[in-house]
Amino acid sequence: MAARRGALRGLGVDEPAFDGLAALDFDARVAFVASSIERFAPLDIETILGTGPAATHRAIERARRRYLSVVAGPPERDGPSPSAGADLEGELGRRVRMVAERALSGARSAEFA
Repeated sequence: MAARRGALRGLGVDEPAFDGLAALDFDARVAFVASSIERFAPLDIETILGTGPAATHRAIERARRRYLSVVAGPPERDGPSPSAGADLEGELGRRVRMVAERALSGARSAEFA
């Protein structure tokens, strides 16, 4: 596991992002990375996973929720947000953080709609 962390650190994956990805099983990791990071079309993800549209959508949503729950951790009271002051190294780390922040803001918006 340490070797994987070291290799991914070189690509800009920080500890919380690695932990979030490690918390996903293989199919969930595929669904998350293909949809949220690589921006594959749903049909492409269905083909990769070998599932239909509804199952693919559920897999993506479960993977996002699991990833975000691990990366964000428990909410801090009166403290900074999980991404406040994060000094990420590399493009992949920035992309993963951006996706997580966008997903969190979308979830919060839906919560208050």
